[in-house]
Amino acid sequence: MPSISNIGKLRNKITIQNTNLSTDNMGGYTTGRSAHITAFAKMTPKSGKQIFSDKTGRQVENPHTYEFLIRYRDGITTTMRILFGTRTFDIIKINDENDFKNYITIEAIENVGT
Repeated sequence: MPSISNIGKLRNKITIQNTNLSTDNMGGYTTGRSAHITAFAKMTPKSGKQIFSDKTGRQVENPHTYEFLIRYRDGITTTMRILFGTRTFDIIKINDENDFKNYITIEAIENVGT
């Protein structure tokens, strides 16, 4: 459980974005993004792996999972993404740290090359 001493570790400014779908002129959808919240977070790398092509043996992916600790905010879902500088992360799991709505941890996977 995070404590008051962890507040100083929330030093990475992140933006959590909504995904907005709107119809286009061809009957399809266009994906747009809008800021849901801006927060300060503690960013911790959790895991990484390399995925190689069966046919060529070349690396095709290099996803890394990170954990973001932020003060509690309502309305964050796994359909959102995190921006940190020029890097983007897809949210895969959200956890209220102690059920007191003080902090939440967000597990996210980095979009490498997007």
